[in-house]
Amino acid sequence: SRVRVYHQEGQLHVPSKLNWLYAHLEEALAPILPEDAFTAFHPKVWVIRFVPNKEDDADSNEEILPPRFRVIVLSRNLTFDRSWDVAATLEGEPAASPVEGNGPLIDFLRWMHEQQPIDWVDGFLEELARVEFDTPDSFERHEFHPTGIPGHRGSPVEDIESKRTVVLSPFLDATTVRRLLKQTRSNLNLFSQSHELAKLPIELLKKIRPFHLSDLIVDGESIEAAEDGSSDIQKQQLHAKVFVMRDESETRWFLGSANATTAARERNIEFMVELGGNSGKTRIWQLLKNLIGENEGDGPFIPFSPERGDNNDLEKEQRDRDGRLFEHALLKAPITAHVETSGNGMNLDLHLELNLTRVPRLAEIKVFVQPFNVKSKPEPVRLRPGEIQKTVFQNLGEVELSRFLQIRIEGSDEDAHHEFLLRIDIDNLPKDRLDNILRKIINSSDKFFEYLRFLLADDITKEDLLAMGGEEMPTSSNGDEVIDGWHVNLPIYEQLLVVASRSPHKLKEVDELIQHLASTQSKDEDENEGADPAVIPEAFLSFWEAFRNLIPQNEPKDL
Repeated sequence: SRVRVYHQEGQLHVPSKLNWLYAHLEEALAPILPEDAFTAFHPKVWVIRFVPNKEDDADSNEEILPPRFRVIVLSRNLTFDRSWDVAATLEGEPAASPVEGNGPLIDFLRWMHEQQPIDWVDGFLEELARVEFDTPDSFERHEFHPTGIPGHRGSPVEDIESKRTVVLSPFLDATTVRRLLKQTRSNLNLFSQSHELAKLPIELLKKIRPFHLSDLIVDGESIEAAEDGSSDIQKQQLHAKVFVMRDESETRWFLGSANATTAARERNIEFMVELGGNSGKTRIWQLLKNLIGENEGDGPFIPFSPERGDNNDLEKEQRDRDGRLFEHALLKAPITAHVETSGNGMNLDLHLELNLTRVPRLAEIKVFVQPFNVKSKPEPVRLRPGEIQKTVFQNLGEVELSRFLQIRIEGSDEDAHHEFLLRIDIDNLPKDRLDNILRKIINSSDKFFEYLRFLLADDITKEDLLAMGGEEMPTSSNGDEVIDGWHVNLPIYEQLLVVASRSPHKLKEVDELIQHLASTQSKDEDENEGADPAVIPEAFLSFWEAFRNLIPQNEPKDL
């Protein structure tokens, strides 16, 4: 309810492990599908509102601190990719009146709201419009640049006359590179991936200074794994998007989501932030020194050999084009779904009807669908483009029902395969589905205390978050003495004391969990008995009442 993530439809990757808590993401994720198959919703922006981490005590004479906003403009997606990226962070607090420079940012968020509405957007945007953001260190000014939405169509780097230019872009096309070269009086320094530079004509490569990441960095994890036996190996490619230009008055940095491509300049929905200044730290010579070293080739980037240029695969480009047209048509296909009780009277059947009449039939492309997050992993059903197709997935458990479908597209070669999640509307979903998912996750005292530790902790790791709600949620197995299912040697009591004194608002989250577990018990249980004693031991409930009295009555103000 507090988070909304907008993303390109068809680019929600399938997780490697099941996790029942994914059901709680269904309303937080907002897919956007552009009208054109060759247009991408491509921005990477975070806008976050913080409130003071103190209780709003009506009896306190202390001044209540205002909320604080943080905007992060970056090139990194919400993935575990370890490529080289870039980000700029701006923070500030609301002033008395709107700040003119925030207009493009507000326009961008308002446009997304029009695509997929947010209940709390009006108060959020009204306050955000008044925020006076601090410009990052070493720069003197900043501007926000959304592109591809009404009122903000053109690329911010178009038609800038530059003395020297540095561009970092993982993807390229010759048309855009020629435009950048024309805009630059001398020395266009282009940093990209080696296989992208290889696509440029040799005559163009000879007119610029092309660089790519050293293989020692790209394959560095493989080299290290050979020595220490690590198995989690990824390539570290360049993924940052930065345009640095020196005009007559200042050095201008543009960073964010846009590549040096025609799609980014003319079609895609992108977001960049411009930072301007004259500090020595922002100058092009300093940036080049960091990227290529004191002497060319001493840094992480090394020169690219022009003899390797103009390596285009026209046949592959046509396959990619056909694949994008097919996928876009599939994503636009109407899908209706509803749930019925299975023949055994206990489980549920998921009925789908897919209108694929506008999806082209291509012999080299096959597509499959199956339910997501189902432990038994039903066999995927092959879809038939050009038809209206009905299919049923039978005997699903209530907690296995998901508004996500798992789609797999297989092309003529392995590189053309694509698997993703597609969110759909489903009629007749059980109203208490999310409550029962919580009951399934917290179905023993061990798991209750693991979840309690999660709520009380100050520092949560990525591993903790990924484990929570999974098939093998961690449990206590350290040999503690057990009384009525409660591990008495665990420092829960001490943790509660610390939280009560430092962050008493967390006690409300614990109490909500306890009350929620009590309210979602089976219908044949006596509601006056409280939560299932097998899950929450009586010994814990007996002293929890003392902590309940410490829950603040006045919560910090929020939108």
